[in-house]
Amino acid sequence: MIELKLREVKKDLSTKELKVAYFIIENTQALKNMSIQTLAKLNHVSTTTILRLCNKLGYKGFSDFKVDLIGSIPKKLNNEILQDDINLNDPLADVNSKVQAMEKSSIDETHSIVNIHALNNAIDLIINCQKIVIFGVGSSGLVGKELEYQLIKIKKDVNCHFDAHVTRSLISTLDKNDLVIIISHSGETPDCVELLKLADQSLVPSIAITKMGQSQISSLATFVLHTTSMEHASRLIPIRSKISQISVVNMLLTNLFIRQYDERLLLQTQNREKRKYPAKTTK
Repeated sequence: MIELKLREVKKDLSTKELKVAYFIIENTQALKNMSIQTLAKLNHVSTTTILRLCNKLGYKGFSDFKVDLIGSIPKKLNNEILQDDINLNDPLADVNSKVQAMEKSSIDETHSIVNIHALNNAIDLIINCQKIVIFGVGSSGLVGKELEYQLIKIKKDVNCHFDAHVTRSLISTLDKNDLVIIISHSGETPDCVELLKLADQSLVPSIAITKMGQSQISSLATFVLHTTSMEHASRLIPIRSKISQISVVNMLLTNLFIRQYDERLLLQTQNREKRKYPAKTTK
């Protein structure tokens, strides 16, 4: 499919774009774990050149291109594949190396697609809201719990529950001065969609942390913070999606803490230092 699209637009490609296109065809397997920055560096072009190539091929960005690319790679017809290119018979060192590559590419890809405007607006919403309700299913819920814990540090009134019924009750008490944060890799999790619809009905602003591309969740949320989208739904261990979600949360929290840094946060830092290195008592 990718090769067919490349042939169709070949006459419209610049010399640099054509160079990248040939590289993609010859290195399809390696591209699965490659960030846009790495691809640009290997071809001595800018990331803008690669994004232009993706647009000419009909994709919204590099992530959407990679989703289609990975989907077009022939699958091995055996039962030895755990996920991606990790095999059940891989030695420990190889598994570790592959996991590391997956994590690094996920982080690089997430940072390359960050929407600064959406991120700034999300930070403003968190700062100005009265109450926050967070929800996610499975590993997304665990990422939500981490976000809840960190927001408590700046004294936000925040709740993250794994039970959708409890979350529904909480959202029903919110208004336009509050905030709902939904975390979902697929963007189609039924409970998440229902909760966002409830928030929308009550005019409650919302932030969605979800993969790139069109989905019910991205269309319902007030602001969307995108994560990488090249992880298949059948994966057993959500390595890419979880790392990408954590990267988004870390960017969100770090910038939020910078804006909210005051004497109270300074005191927290000093107290942590004192607990770690208590002063020695003299007799």
